[in-house]
Amino acid sequence: MLKQTFVIAIAGASGSGKSSLARTAKKQLGDWYKVVVIAEDAYYRGQSQLDAKQRDQTNYDHPDAIEESLLVKHLVELKAGRAVEVPVYDYTVHDRSDETIIAEPCEILIVEGILLLHREAVRDVVDLSVFVDVPEEVCLERRISRDVAKRGRTRESVVAQYELTVGPMYHQFVQPSKAHADLVLENETGESAIEKLLLSVKDRILVD
Repeated sequence: MLKQTFVIAIAGASGSGKSSLARTAKKQLGDWYKVVVIAEDAYYRGQSQLDAKQRDQTNYDHPDAIEESLLVKHLVELKAGRAVEVPVYDYTVHDRSDETIIAEPCEILIVEGILLLHREAVRDVVDLSVFVDVPEEVCLERRISRDVAKRGRTRESVVAQYELTVGPMYHQFVQPSKAHADLVLENETGESAIEKLLLSVKDRILVD
């Protein structure tokens, strides 16, 4: 039993494999600890006041697209052992759903998202910060596959959005945040990545 919730932040470009790594880490660590995973994307601001065209034009890769104050509040609450209601974001309409998901108190909290390490307020809560560093061309192809299959987009629209906002925001905000990472996974996926992550978690927990 840990003295308090251990918080892991996994950052990196869109399509770098953050979500997959978070899910695998939860499965592996779940043999010993109660683990909860939440996504930074859940905290996109509600946009019910905007019409469909305005929502399509929103820059979702800029830090301001996320309600940082609510994200940080929830991280602090969970670290203190209190449950929170995590928003549910509907990507098909670019707005928050009326639903929420209860995140229960846990021993290890994993939060994943592109801009986590850019946010000083988030870094102050985190016990282990991880940056998944994968070539941009690989990330783009993964993003295309995901958005076409799960978010109702076309390949052309995904590429256009990447060139307009995703790529520039990556270079301006995401890539520089790698400097704040305790662990950088340089083009590593699968067993190699999870082994290094689990070893870092073990080392930090033992030290604490």
